[in-house]
Amino acid sequence: MHTLNEQVASIFTLPSAGALSGAGAGVPRLLAVIATVFSVGCSGYAALVHVHPEHPTKGKLSVFIRGLQTDTHRATIGQAVNGLKTIRHLAGPYAQIVVKAAREAHISPRLVAAVVHVENGGDFHGSSNRVSPAGAIGVMQLEPATAWDTLRVNPWNVRQNINGGARYLAMMLRQFHGNVQLALMAYNAGPGQIAQGGRPWAAVAYAQQVMRDAQA
Repeated sequence: MHTLNEQVASIFTLPSAGALSGAGAGVPRLLAVIATVFSVGCSGYAALVHVHPEHPTKGKLSVFIRGLQTDTHRATIGQAVNGLKTIRHLAGPYAQIVVKAAREAHISPRLVAAVVHVENGGDFHGSSNRVSPAGAIGVMQLEPATAWDTLRVNPWNVRQNINGGARYLAMMLRQFHGNVQLALMAYNAGPGQIAQGGRPWAAVAYAQQVMRDAQA
């Protein structure tokens, strides 16, 4: 049975012990990830910068967990760990990029991760260079015109592709007033068709699959 510390560390690898020697390094980043994913109210970074003399990385993580427990229940921490595992399962090698992109776009990391999973059918081999029959590119399957003209990103660059996809999904959520199903349908079939009342069966199925994966 792995400890909570080991479970969290295995999901999002912390910097090396040497990199953690600076006050506040490493832990605030992990704290931000969990706070973002689960809207956990965490405060007091000053309480999180003490380094265990023999095990710097483990010591920092232990202090982080103890600091988090002062503001939340253990059940919430367990939920955070399980949620991070879900994101890693859905987004595979892109999990950390997905969480950062979602945070910057102010949308759910699990939703972005679910889009990544469905767009790639859970197969990440060669996903960064994948092109659909319709010409959509990369991990988030961005249409070239959307990527280059609307989002101003290079769809062949993995990080830009995911950042652009998260931003585009956020745009769809705003356009459809927070309706996740309509936003996902628009992401898949284009906002014009959905805004005009179109409900293509493929877009409906796509949205339902993404939502199921995000809620798993």
